[in-house]
Amino acid sequence: MDLSIIIVSYKVWERLNRCLEALDLFSGEKFSMEVIIVNNCQDDQTIKEVKKRFSRFMFIQNNVNGGFANGCNLGAENSLGEFLLFLNPDTVATESEIEKLLIAARSDSSNYILSCRQVRENSRESKVTADFPEMWNLTGFLRLITGWRNMIYSKDRRVLFPDCVSGSVIMIRREIFFKVKGFDEDFWMYLEDTDLCRRIRNTGAKIAYYRDIEIMHAHGGSSRIDLKTISITKCEVMISKHVYIQKHKTGADRTFIQAFMVVNNLLTGLILGLSGIILFFIPALLVRTWIFLRLLNYYTGSFFRHSWISPRSVNFKIDR
Repeated sequence: MDLSIIIVSYKVWERLNRCLEALDLFSGEKFSMEVIIVNNCQDDQTIKEVKKRFSRFMFIQNNVNGGFANGCNLGAENSLGEFLLFLNPDTVATESEIEKLLIAARSDSSNYILSCRQVRENSRESKVTADFPEMWNLTGFLRLITGWRNMIYSKDRRVLFPDCVSGSVIMIRREIFFKVKGFDEDFWMYLEDTDLCRRIRNTGAKIAYYRDIEIMHAHGGSSRIDLKTISITKCEVMISKHVYIQKHKTGADRTFIQAFMVVNNLLTGLILGLSGIILFFIPALLVRTWIFLRLLNYYTGSFFRHSWISPRSVNFKIDR
């Protein structure tokens, strides 16, 4: 089999339906494929209707909400394709664009991870490439005063070679994925894609972003279902940065960056959190109060556990 498309879903049935509708239209004439959907939500019965509608696809019920990395790894373990394509459930892909991505993957074996342009429904392009987290780019203010690094392009400027790409669209050869042991499940949500790219780059291989291949991506998905979910996922962004720095920095550099993030997150969070208490009737500010309380709880637990790992990670109990 040429390709395994793996989608991790959590309560985004409307968007997942659109995603699967597009994949169901693939003729299969140009390449063979399978579609694997990992459901991270145990108590939602809507999945039965989706499974019935798309019966030719494989559905896997995860026994825990182990996050994105855990779901992707579970899908990969049950796959057969020579290449793996991890797609967000809020993407809509065409057969021709996926074929282009597959051709590109086969044409240059030095490109271990491939991605492509992602546009919103209003045709605006999303930023899905980034630099690896460093002291100079940890906050929006630091990025503003330091600027972005120069990007490296292919000679025809068709391909960009960034540090990392978003996990919303990632193609990788199956053999390589398992060689680097897949996504790191210490990450519950966010930066597991950055970590995978970092480990791939450490082998001397490249991350390739194809500017002439396009997939539609309606951002939001499972991270914006309600205020509670928003507060959880926004907090996980900060938690995952700590996990990443702990894994990829050493010595005084690691200690300084971790301390800086704690101080910055607490001070910024306190200010925004207080504004949420005062202006509690504004949801966008109230959620900031919840984020601060969650972050405070995480830092307190991390101090006593001597660990940065997310309590939502499937490895949390092992780490303890």
